[in-house]
Amino acid sequence: MTKIDELAAWADGHDFSAEISRATPRSAPKEELMISSSIRLTKSIMDQVRARAQASDVPTTTLMRQWILDRLAADPGESVVSVVDLQRLIAERAHSAKAA
Repeated sequence: MTKIDELAAWADGHDFSAEISRATPRSAPKEELMISSSIRLTKSIMDQVRARAQASDVPTTTLMRQWILDRLAADPGESVVSVVDLQRLIAERAHSAKAA
């Protein structure tokens, strides 16, 4: 029997309730916890983001996080609408008008 098997056998037969009752919780983190999230982007978009991050001398994820924070902090009533977004809206509306 290996050491790990011996330890597993001991743990399986041990009552940890006394240790748990004496345990003290860790203090709350001083900063807000960071979580990881996944986002799917095309390779060409990710290449552009990486290029901008490299030009700014920051990690790619740091730049992406800053963009999100900037967008969340912006006053929705004063947001600038990009030309691309306007073109997309016009194309969608024109398409839906033809279908009706």
